[in-house]
Amino acid sequence: MPAFLKDLKSEIAFELGDFALVGRYDGATIRLPDSSISRQHASIRREERDFWIVDLGSSNGTYVNDVAVTSARLLRHDDRVQFGSMVLIFQQSDPPGSRPFAVNAKTQVSAILPAPAMNFEATLLVADLRGFTMMSAQLSAGEVADLLREWYADCMDILKRHHASIDKFIGDCVFAYWYRADADARRSAIMAAQALRTIEGMSRSPARRSLRAHHNLSLDCRIGLHVGEVAIGALGKGLNTAVGDAVNIAFRIESLTRLVDRPALVSRDFVEGLEGAREAFEPCGHHRVKGQEAPIEVFAPRMVR
Repeated sequence: MPAFLKDLKSEIAFELGDFALVGRYDGATIRLPDSSISRQHASIRREERDFWIVDLGSSNGTYVNDVAVTSARLLRHDDRVQFGSMVLIFQQSDPPGSRPFAVNAKTQVSAILPAPAMNFEATLLVADLRGFTMMSAQLSAGEVADLLREWYADCMDILKRHHASIDKFIGDCVFAYWYRADADARRSAIMAAQALRTIEGMSRSPARRSLRAHHNLSLDCRIGLHVGEVAIGALGKGLNTAVGDAVNIAFRIESLTRLVDRPALVSRDFVEGLEGAREAFEPCGHHRVKGQEAPIEVFAPRMVR
């Protein structure tokens, strides 16, 4: 079933694919050139027949039917979606009797706009629970499910707070990214990594209290950070995920945390150009990883313990 965001003033409709980035900058899937809209304002992701909207830490907020979007929200037909001061209507089908979508005469392009895959520089985060397979062998299936449910909720809260987009959860691993690779995005990634590391000691969740009390075990989150070019968009039916060599490297960097015994590692690309990098990161050498011809140099953030 096709879905669109329709501007009632201009009659222009933007077709939604598997993934759409809404914002003011030229590379956005749905570009809304309005000063009230952030460069990367919000994202809309399709999950089977449903469409979910997430605010990306925009300056003026995203609203659905006048309610602020503070976490992923399911869109319904005829929902009123507001980005900054611009209001669009979400339509999941073309209701009988409605007017055809117009053509924008100024730009001479169809008013039904496709959602192509995008290439952009991103900051990537991979977080994985060390030793979780062995830990799970000591727990019941219900206990494992409770632990993962609580950990997923913590990840969603922390990553949203630091303006990241969660690409997916893979068992006991989460993959997320920021839609840019500037110094602010990398600092946000470091703060998110710090929060993911420290949440275990602060958590009062029933599942984790039980894990500590009955098994003397705790969750150990290991993190890999990298920056590089990725592609995201309608890559296939039901498939909308960031892809590219940079993604592979981010996962390999996380796996190196066990080898060098550091809770978090970042790539040389991540630290280059960051002010105070010499004091903030500890060199951890060059290492060969699967799929890369040249060794990868990694660093440990001193603040992440």
